[in-house]
Amino acid sequence: MSRIVHLSLKVEDIKKTGDFYQKVFNFQDAVTKKTRDHTSRHMTDGELDFTLIAYDDGATSAESTAAGEGPCIHHFAIEVEDIEKSTGEIIANGCVVVSDPGVIPVKFRALGGTIAELVPIGRYKNDSAAGQKINRITHISLKVDDVKAVGDFYKKLFNFQDTETKKTRDHISRHMTDGRIDFTVMQYDAGTTSAESTASGEGPCIHHFALEVEDIEKSSKDIQALGCQVISDPGVIPVKFRGPGGTLAELVEIGRYTQQQR
Repeated sequence: MSRIVHLSLKVEDIKKTGDFYQKVFNFQDAVTKKTRDHTSRHMTDGELDFTLIAYDDGATSAESTAAGEGPCIHHFAIEVEDIEKSTGEIIANGCVVVSDPGVIPVKFRALGGTIAELVPIGRYKNDSAAGQKINRITHISLKVDDVKAVGDFYKKLFNFQDTETKKTRDHISRHMTDGRIDFTVMQYDAGTTSAESTASGEGPCIHHFALEVEDIEKSSKDIQALGCQVISDPGVIPVKFRGPGGTLAELVEIGRYTQQQR
C-alpha cells in the first residue's frame, strides 16, 4: 500500500504559521529552504513531513496556483516505489501533471480536482522529533463532487482501503486508510449553508486535516487565545478552526482516527 508522507500548506507568512504549530502542537522544525519559486519550512509531527510554503511575488508556475490563489492546503504526497510507472498510471486514469517535466516530486491534479504528488520512498523521513511529545496529524479530508469515483481512484492506484462510509449532518464521508492516516473524501449536500461546507473554498479542495490532542476543551481555548477562529458549531466535535495562514484544521480526541496497518 502506498503511504501518505507529506502535507503542504500554502501560506503568506511561514514564520508566523510555523511558530503557531510549534507553540500549540509542538511540531518540530526540520529544514527551511528555497526551491525554484518558493520557500519551504519543513516541520514534522514525528511521522509526517508538514511543510509551509510561501511562493515568490509574481510566481507564474503551474504549481503556484494549482490549489488556489489564496492560502490553502496545497497538496499531500503519496510515497510510491516507481515514480515513472506511477506517473504513467495516473495519466492513464485521467490525471493532469502540473509540475514541470522531469521535476520530482511529480505534482498532479487528481480525480476530484485536488492536488497530490508522487514521491520516492524515503524522501520524507522525519527523525528530528525523537523523544518529543507531539500532537499527531491523523486525518486528511478532501471535498469532492463524487465520493465513489474519487475513492475508487485512490483504491485502484494506491491500494487505499475502505473503512466506513457514513452520513454526518450535511455531508457524506467515505473514510479510507493508507494503513496509518484516515483519508476521507467528503461530499456536501446540495444547497447546504453550514460554515464548514465552504470554509476551505467553493470548489473541490483539500478541506482540512486533523490534529490529535489530549484535551479538546483546553486546546480549543489555546487556539482561540492565539487568534484562531472556530468554524464548527458550538459543542460539535471535531472542533474545526481556521489557523494562522488561513487554512482549515480540526482538533480530535486521541484514538478517533486509529487505523490498523493492512
